[in-house]
Amino acid sequence: MLGKLLKYDLRYVYKVVIVFYLLAIAFAGLTRLFGLFDQSVILQTFTFISSGITIALLFSILINNLMRLWARFVKNLYGDESYLTHTLPVEKSAIYTSAFLSAVLSTVTSILVVLLVLFLAYYSKENMEALKSLLSAVAALYDTSIINFILTVFAVFALEFLVVLQAGYTGIILGHRANNGKMIRSIVYGFIFYLSTMGLALLALYIFGLFREDVMQMFTMSSLVHIETVKSILYMGIGFYLVVMIGFFLADIHLFQRGVNVE
Repeated sequence: MLGKLLKYDLRYVYKVVIVFYLLAIAFAGLTRLFGLFDQSVILQTFTFISSGITIALLFSILINNLMRLWARFVKNLYGDESYLTHTLPVEKSAIYTSAFLSAVLSTVTSILVVLLVLFLAYYSKENMEALKSLLSAVAALYDTSIINFILTVFAVFALEFLVVLQAGYTGIILGHRANNGKMIRSIVYGFIFYLSTMGLALLALYIFGLFREDVMQMFTMSSLVHIETVKSILYMGIGFYLVVMIGFFLADIHLFQRGVNVE
């Protein structure tokens, strides 16, 4: 049953997001095509416009991915579809787990498509050599490999994205417990949870600094941060977001199992 729930959740998300995937790939292809010719004023203009649209579509992919997940959560659990959803022979924890897994899968897919579009639009031997040199220099500063550095940044971004999403889920659950103003309350609660998460992140960084003098210098000095400090903060960020994500997951299931007020 979890597999069927997940299929319908993903179908709802991808139904719209895939349009942005295709548009981004198409405009990335145009950007790439225009760049193959000698750059006259007209072609430079077309290249600039196509490149700008491509970048805008990349942001649209991530934003629409987030919005579709929230919309699906509301529609499936509190809207017209909720009457069917809550009569299914399945645990409420499975319903929420499906929403969470669809978020993980669609988020990873969207980030990979973003990387594909960037590669398609801006790949060239010169650009790849420049990127490789930059990544090699950064990886050397971090005393790590290029792959490890890329995976670390990818993990931090993906986990933060999922934490933002779950803050919204929690806000929706609490907001829909009210008798009126459910959507406004959901937005307010979600925003409060997001700000609270950022506050906790800052507190966690301060506590970490109590054991690491170089980290504490970020709070006491205005000098540039050493690269080893940034490396430690990235790893701490992965651990922090994992803990927060698990905390949201368990809290949401607990709240969801306490009962749902459908519209």
